[in-house]
Amino acid sequence: MKNANPSRTNVRYLCELALLMAIVIIMAFTPLGYLKTPFAEITFIVVPVAIGAVTLGPGAGAFLGLVFGLTSFAQCFGMSAFGTMLLSMKPVATFVACVVPRIFVGLLPGLAYRGLRKVDKKDGWSIAVCCVLAPITNTVLYLLATCLFFQDILMEAYGYVGSGGIVFLGWLIASVAVNIVCETASSLILGGAISKALKKTLNRV
Repeated sequence: MKNANPSRTNVRYLCELALLMAIVIIMAFTPLGYLKTPFAEITFIVVPVAIGAVTLGPGAGAFLGLVFGLTSFAQCFGMSAFGTMLLSMKPVATFVACVVPRIFVGLLPGLAYRGLRKVDKKDGWSIAVCCVLAPITNTVLYLLATCLFFQDILMEAYGYVGSGGIVFLGWLIASVAVNIVCETASSLILGGAISKALKKTLNRV
């Protein structure tokens, strides 16, 4: 059996990547992407990022994560009160905190999936692991970045009076536990189902 035409394969890859990128952008600027609460935002944008990491690979996942991060930074221009406050204080740090962690949201799950597929030949659980890892990576790395640049501001905003550093980071993660559960559940259910369907439909192995 002859291999598929490389140029046709590349075009299909780019089309699929462009479609997922469009979904990320649409979700970012409509109510589909965020469930906003007074202290945190539950984001569902990790779902298409996780799907891209599974179906297109870690490079595509990293690119979609970058797009996610850029849309997150765009929210700081008046669309997110908290983000706007951070931007007014430290613009460069805000950009780094919004963008850099999100690249790993697609990269790390994509690499994990690529490694796990060597063991899980039938995709029994490797897709699920990838889809769970994406939202957890997003929350932990974003909070780590904001703590690194804005710890004092965050401690004041949350009324926190304990120790800083890793203790405060752990407290922050615990305080958004509900967010993590909601994001993980949506990514696992939607991302897992869509990824499996796409891989089967597109004959991806």
